Amino acid sequence: MNKLLLTAYGFSTATIKAAAQKMIRENEVKKACIISTSWPNEKETHPQMQQIRNDLINMEVPQVDFLDVEFEDAEKLFNYDLIFLNGGYPFYLLHFIKKSGADKILTKIHQNGGLIFGLSAGSVVMGPSISLMQYLYPKDNHFQDTDLTGLNLTDLQIYPHFEEMLTRDATIKEKIVEYENKTGISITRLNNNQALEIDNATIILLGTH
Repeated sequence: MNKLLLTAYGFSTATIKAAAQKMIRENEVKKACIISTSWPNEKETHPQMQQIRNDLINMEVPQVDFLDVEFEDAEKLFNYDLIFLNGGYPFYLLHFIKKSGADKILTKIHQNGGLIFGLSAGSVVMGPSISLMQYLYPKDNHFQDTDLTGLNLTDLQIYPHFEEMLTRDATIKEKIVEYENKTGISITRLNNNQALEIDNATIILLGTH
């Protein structure tokens, strides 16, 4: 089994939470690790990090730890049954995932059947590329990285918080369509009440359109 759970906003609905619990139970998860790198300053103290930790504990995962691959040994990821890539800044997250070698480690974990969950930026970096983020938010690429290749754990490229972001920038809808037309790449738009459960080639949309 090569199972992923790509969420826009974590365990935001009963349906998403039930799917996550089922995956955790079926894979007999005893130890989970939340990668906290995506928030450069707050790290694991960010409320979102603590919320996910509490959610996993409430799902009866006995041990939930944080790991910051910017400063800590990414090899420690091999010690866990579930890896959670949290939200934040996708450029920052992907930069240090690659710099630390965590990209290769996560690929091995995935190939060996380990569970990997993502939230927002964490879900974005699981795809083949974060080039859409470069197209929409070039100023966020503080390291000026030119290699925007993602982890390639899925062929899907997602854009999280779609409806929410439309309330902040009404042009987002047109910009994404423009990107799709220019590149020929289809973008999967996820709202905050949606997630994708991926089991090899089987993809299930959790939540309403």
